[in-house]
Amino acid sequence: MKRETSITATRRARKLGILTCLITILCIGISFGYIRYAQGYHQFRAPEHEAAAEKGMPELTETYQELPVKEGYVVGISTTPICEGKTLHLNVANKDGNKVWFLVRIYKKDKLIAKSGMLYQGEYLADLPCDVSLQAEDEFLVHIVAYEPETYHSEGIARISCKTASK
Repeated sequence: MKRETSITATRRARKLGILTCLITILCIGISFGYIRYAQGYHQFRAPEHEAAAEKGMPELTETYQELPVKEGYVVGISTTPICEGKTLHLNVANKDGNKVWFLVRIYKKDKLIAKSGMLYQGEYLADLPCDVSLQAEDEFLVHIVAYEPETYHSEGIARISCKTASK
């Protein structure tokens, strides 16, 4: 009889060990799932196309410049745009020969005040509505966020420091 008790105890210990391992694995899985959820894991959503985008090139002014960012990527922009109330006349262009799509974000003192949708090659955006009114001589930072077409792999961010002009 002692032998059966010893076999039974061994079986119980083995079952308890397996059960403990399964519970530990389950707890680790739940912990990883919660951490991923708590960190705000979201599926990537491609930016929408800019509704106000126009085909071609903007009206050329004395403040309009074409700035090469890297090979296959040139940004056309008015570096001294005019602001009327909450509208910024930026004239930002994604040249026809570019190998990227991009969107525009405007920051004033590290605060996002305006953003555009995606501009495809051969398109420009004349005006960009802002959340705040800009005055003459206000300084702001333009971020051009570039993406590889169709795949949306990042092609980097170009930062351009600008100052508004008086009308």
